[in-house]
Amino acid sequence: MKKITVVGGGNAGCFTALYCGFNSRKNNDIEVELIHDPNVPQEKVGQATTLDPPGLLWATTGFNWYNNKINATYKSGILYEGWGQINDKVMHPFPGDHMGMHYCPWEMQKSVIESGHFKVTESNVLDPNNIDADYIFDCRGTPKDFSEYYDLINPINACILGKPKWDTTKAYWSRHVATPDGWTFVIPTYPESPSHDYCVGYCYNSNITKKEVAEFNFLNQFDVEVTKHIKFKNYVAKEPVIDGRIFLNGNRLFFLEPMESSSTQSYLEVAKAFFDYYLPGKVNLNQIKTNTTQYMKECQNFILWHYQAGSKYNTPFWDYAKSLTFEIDERFNRYVIWSSENDNYDTLPDQYGGLGGKELYGQWPAYSFRNWYEGMNIKLNT
Repeated sequence: MKKITVVGGGNAGCFTALYCGFNSRKNNDIEVELIHDPNVPQEKVGQATTLDPPGLLWATTGFNWYNNKINATYKSGILYEGWGQINDKVMHPFPGDHMGMHYCPWEMQKSVIESGHFKVTESNVLDPNNIDADYIFDCRGTPKDFSEYYDLINPINACILGKPKWDTTKAYWSRHVATPDGWTFVIPTYPESPSHDYCVGYCYNSNITKKEVAEFNFLNQFDVEVTKHIKFKNYVAKEPVIDGRIFLNGNRLFFLEPMESSSTQSYLEVAKAFFDYYLPGKVNLNQIKTNTTQYMKECQNFILWHYQAGSKYNTPFWDYAKSLTFEIDERFNRYVIWSSENDNYDTLPDQYGGLGGKELYGQWPAYSFRNWYEGMNIKLNT
């Protein structure tokens, strides 16, 4: 009997336990447990996903767009407004037969914990080393000590959250709106959802723009009520696996600003890498560590690439954002070359497996590179 214990009931903990529990449902040799402290508050900010999380919720909780207990809204992609120098708007779409979602973390947590696919224990775990389990996922949130973490390169380190005074659900996509100080996300959220008060976020760099100036600009540009100020680091763990049995996930593993809504998919990719590849013995521990580190670097690079063409604003923030460089690895270069030379969406470059075994750069297929390259270099008919 192999016991897998997931510590933490946030987004990462819930999706990790759900993936492992559901995929071991026919295997009597695997037990999955989620330990969480109900007194630890959930993330307030509304979440957005790519394509895998809705499918997992459909398979495990009966979620659908009619039986929608988590007040999710459609996400058909991301609309970039004011990015680059050529187009007013650039859509990063999902394929027409697929849909992501926006959801409230509190409602999602309740649905997952009540799914019945794993054992649930309520407790406050201070040290995962003391847990009696073969494998442990440490999803306890942001670490207090960053000495065992690397910085990820990114121009954003702060955000002001706001409650919109308009109906955001009229859009079936996330909005990423360039501003003089950075960019703002707008997540379509129902007013009755608890995360509605936090579904607009003004992302900026506190070393360039003072908090008071950022709030003034936020209120001047968007019809919102300010609800919270947050600051954050962009980071990744030096050692994603500890002592061969503790696997970090969620904010305990990394944090990267919210552009491209990469977090939830990343949590699933870590769970898949462990459950689909490491547990069956298809890869060894060193491979898991290497793949995780490479995956996070690719997430950093793809997001940082979005800043390179700047925006319609010529301001200190955008000068700084465009100055940030990253090491262009061979795979990134191949995707960009394909984007500039190939005019057929059905023709993909030779690709390697990503963290979860898919043919992706980080979590992005080749058409995502093509989409952004065109949007930054070609006048689109939109």
